[in-house]
Parts: sequence; structure tokens; C-alpha cells
Amino acid sequence: MFSTIKGKIIFFVTLVMVVCAVVIIYFTHRDVGNAMLLAQEKSAANILHSLDIIIRDDYHNLLSDKRTMTLSKRQQLKDASHMIESVFKGYCGGEKNGRDRTADQAIQWLASAPFGEIAYFIIDKDAHILASSGNTITTEAWKALKDTKHQTLSRVMSFDNLKKQGDYAGFVLETGEGKKRSVLAHFLPMDPWRYTLATSIDISDIEAEAQAKLEKIRASLTEFSRQLTITKNGFVYMFDAEGTILIPPPDHIKNDIHLSKNRLTQNTIYDDIKAAAGSEMSKLRVVSSNADETEMIVYCNYFKPLRWYTAVFVPVNEINAPARTLVVRQSLITTILFMTGLAVVILLVIRIAKPLNLLSSYAKEIPELDFTKPLASETPIDELPAKYKDEVGALAESFILMRRELSRNILNLITATASRERIESELSIAREIQLGMVPKTFPSFPQYTEFDLYATLMPAKEIGGDLYDFFLMDEDRLCFTLGDVSDKGVPSALLMVVTRTLIRTLSEKIHSPSQMMVNINNILSQDNPRAMFVTLIIGILNIRTGQIQYANGGHNPPIVIPGEGEAYYRKGRNEPLVGAMAGMTYTDLEFTLSPGEGFFLYTDGVNEAMDLDGEQYSNQRLLARIQKNKDAPPDEMIKRVLGSIKDHSGLAPQSDDIAMLMIKYNGKRP
Repeated sequence: MFSTIKGKIIFFVTLVMVVCAVVIIYFTHRDVGNAMLLAQEKSAANILHSLDIIIRDDYHNLLSDKRTMTLSKRQQLKDASHMIESVFKGYCGGEKNGRDRTADQAIQWLASAPFGEIAYFIIDKDAHILASSGNTITTEAWKALKDTKHQTLSRVMSFDNLKKQGDYAGFVLETGEGKKRSVLAHFLPMDPWRYTLATSIDISDIEAEAQAKLEKIRASLTEFSRQLTITKNGFVYMFDAEGTILIPPPDHIKNDIHLSKNRLTQNTIYDDIKAAAGSEMSKLRVVSSNADETEMIVYCNYFKPLRWYTAVFVPVNEINAPARTLVVRQSLITTILFMTGLAVVILLVIRIAKPLNLLSSYAKEIPELDFTKPLASETPIDELPAKYKDEVGALAESFILMRRELSRNILNLITATASRERIESELSIAREIQLGMVPKTFPSFPQYTEFDLYATLMPAKEIGGDLYDFFLMDEDRLCFTLGDVSDKGVPSALLMVVTRTLIRTLSEKIHSPSQMMVNINNILSQDNPRAMFVTLIIGILNIRTGQIQYANGGHNPPIVIPGEGEAYYRKGRNEPLVGAMAGMTYTDLEFTLSPGEGFFLYTDGVNEAMDLDGEQYSNQRLLARIQKNKDAPPDEMIKRVLGSIKDHSGLAPQSDDIAMLMIKYNGKRP
């Protein structure tokens, strides 16, 4: 099957169609399933939101009614407290000497005064009950009584802790039949005797009415949930924090499904819902151990004031059912289209295969053709473009064009290769000539022991623009120079040669480095159409004294290597580049080397050498390397710096020419 292009095309087209069909079916199933899930989530969110609105509205109405009734009770208590307080003040006449006869009279009056449903009791500063209506509370009961916030009332409502206007508290009081009733009390401090007056009223009816309204809320929620449509077997379920069922599930679902175990987490569904439910809608997956093990998605919410949990249960298989139906239908349609398409492809491949076989046969003959000679005009494929006006004809035209252009390009390549080989040979000779122009014999002046000198030049291309040179001007003076011509290649090499020649020529008449540089700058800038320039240092060493006089034309600052202390860059004036503009002036800089000290020159190919990440070698690394090897002779110093540069650059190609020159002064001959 794979031995012919027809078989391959049929195979790969079939493969592509199968893959496309599988991908379409997969994404249809996934996307439709996701769409159904999102739609179901939106529906569940709407249901939960609707239930939440109903609960909140009804609960707020309940709270409003309860608050209205409670405020009415509070006002009754407050009025009764102030009336009793006024009676006490009327009996006592303003005396403030603790308990006296008038206070006892007021208490006796209270025993016969009608207060209806309001009870009272009077407590002294030591939390003793002095009097109470109907003896409803004793001193021991008062000291043990706690309010709804679980605070001891005898402490928080004592005379010393009460506000002047009094305060309210609620508590539960046991009756004689063992029943409990809710009580609201108002506590008022009576200053003349440091008594606390308490008036109370039974509010059990308020709680009972609130509970009845809660039951109505539950009933209305149950009725509302029964009218909702949540898939075929989906349902609403509500329970409180104690596990009491508020809205039961449908009859076919176990009534306490929230207490059954979730097989996915091994927790009870109740615990999972409590963990997941929050103020916003959340969801979880459950498989009940007591049901038919149908996996369900549970969307849940929590109403904190009532501690009610609302959950919407939706079977997963009912969410995915529409997606499965659509996938089956689409699979049938895709299969029909696939078979029809495959038949069409086979017919097209048969039509295409015949001329392709002809092109294939001709392609096998191409390697045997001699393209260095003119080819025959008639070939087996020449008639195909006229016969086939489609891609096959275009392919045949491409073969014919390829044959013609291949013949022409091979002839051009033969000519270009010969020319390139000639140029490479000439560049190689130029490199040898360039490197032969700089001194390479070291030591260059073995008769002079007063100094050691070493230099190196490494062009980045076949020929470069860096230069160094040194020569004796007379028995006492050594002229040295190092520079970097802008650009690279042949033009920079020629400018380098001119600069070197000018230095040697001018040094015969001029003994000032700055004056040499002035003359060189004027000569180079006169006829410089490409605006090339040189960064240049020219120096003269007095062999007898160690004095160095030099000028710097825009070049990197040299490094001084002292006998004692750290190596440093010797800064000077920032003077112009050489050859850029005529009429520039330069300055002679002077200093003296002591025995054992050195003078190091370099081009920017050293400090700007880069690694594969583009990080430069840097001035700091160069200075640190020189300081580390400060006692090394010039040749060792330069070799170690080169080794450090190669370690830094790694596999990165050399991007610029590298030139270095170092002089180490040894002092006078012994």
C-alpha cells in the first residue's frame, strides 16, 4: 500500500478524516457536555438564588415583626421601672443613707401594687434579692442565672456595672412544672440605696409566634420546590445545622440522604455539603451509599442566620444524556460523509497518479543528466502542462523550470566557486602579509635587559584593523603604539598599514607622541571618504629612567601595574579619535615606571569579548586578571589574559580583533 503514491494518499487522507472525525466527536461530546453542565449550573444557581431571596425576605419580615413586638415589651418594662423608681423617690424624700424605713415602705407598697404581666425584683449591692413579685426568684437562683450570652447576670447587671439609664437582658427561667420560658428584663440602678431594680416580662409568646412563622416559611419553600423542574430526577433538599430535614426529597429518594455516606469521599453527604456550602453557590459530586449509586452533582448554599443548608441534587447521567444523543447522531452523519469522501478521494487519486508516475520516472533520470552541457528540448514531461491545467500541470512546469534553472545555476556555481577560491586565497595571503608587518620575535631586543616587552594580535576575520608596533628610536628610547581601526576587513587593514607607516616615518623627526598624533590625524582626515578613524596610543619609553611619555587618541585607558598595591587604569583627558576631523590637538601624558612595574595596553576586543549570553568580559574582569598575575612576565601575562577571555567566551565566536602589548620595566643594568 505504501509503495505507491496512490496508496499513501488514500491512507493519509483516510487517516486525516478519521482523526478529524474523532476530534469532532470528542470536542462535540466535551463541549456539549460542558454547555449542558454550564446550563445546569445556571439553572441550579437561579433556583438557589430564588430560594435564598424567599428565605431572606421571609426571615427579614419575621425579624421585623419580632423586633416590633420586642420593642413594645421593652417600652413596657422601661415605663414600669421608671414608675417604681418614682415611687421610691417619693417615699424616700431624697435621703441617701442606705436602706432606711422609707425604702421598706416603698417595698411594702410594691408588694400590693398591680403590674399585670410585668414582674419585678429588687437586688442590693451584694446580689441579695430584697423583694420580688410573687417570690418568683430567690437569691440563689439570681446568682446562678445567666443571660442568652452566657454571662452571669448578678455580675454584669450589678449596680456598679449598670449604665445610669439602665440596660436590657434576656434569659431563660424554669417554671415549677419543669418547663422553661423566655424572659426579657430591664435593669435600672437606684442611686440612693445602691439597689438594682429589675422588671421582667415573659416573651415566650414572641418566640412561639416566630417559630410558627418559620414553619410557614418552611411550608412555602417546600411547596415552591415541588413546583420546580430540575431534570427528570433532580430535586431540592434542605436541612439545618442539627440535621433536621426542612425540605424533604421526593418519595423515591431516601428521606435522610444527607446522612448517608458519599462513596467518593467516604464522608457523610451532610459533612461534605457543610464543608462546601458558603455564602456563594458551590458544588460537589456525591455517590450515595444508600441510593442506587447514581452519581450526582450537588449545588449548595448556606443561610447563616437560620443555619439552613439548601442543596440542589442533579444526576450526572441526566446532564450528559443530551450530549450522548447528539454525539450518536453526529457519529452517523460523520460516517456517511467519511465513506462518500473516501470514494471521491480514490477517484481523484487515480486521475492524479498517472501523470505523477510519469514525473517520478523522469525525476529518477535527472541525476544522470549532465547539466554542464545544454539539454535536449524535448522530454517526456513537456506535454503535461498543456494537458493538465491543475496542480499536476503546475508541478510538471515546476519540473521543467527546475531542470532549466538547475543547469544554469550549476554553471554559475562553477564560476562563483572558482572566483571565491581565488578571493579566499588572496585574503589568506593578505592575512599573512598583515601579521608579517607587526613584530613577532620575542624578545625583540635581547641586548636590553632594562625592560621586557610582549605583544599579540588576533584578527576576528581573515584580516583585521587592530595594530601594535614598537621600535627603537635611539639607544635610550623605545617607541611603542597600539590602536584599533574602525570597521573590519580590507579597508581597516589598509588604514592600519598607513597609520603604522606614518608613526615610523614621523618618529624620525618628531619626538613628542602628541605631535605625532596631531600630524597623523591631519593626514588621515584629509582624504577619508568612508569617515574611518583610529583609536590610538603612541608612547615613548626612556630605557634608562623608566619614564613613559604617551598620548591617547580616544583609546581605552592603559593599565599600570605597580610594584606595590593594586593595578589601576591610568585615566587621562578624553581626547579625540584619530582621523575623524582635522585640526584636533592632543596632550602628552607622563609618568615613570619603577623597577618591577608594568604598562599594559589593549584594544576593546579584550574587555568587550562576549559569551553566548551576550555578557562582556568587562574592564573589571580584565583588571582583576592582571592584578592576580601582576608578578608574571609580559608574555605570561598576555597568555593568561587570553586564556581567561577564551574561558569566558566559551563557544561564542570572536566578535572583534584582539591586540595587547605589555612593557615591564626592570631598571638599569647592573
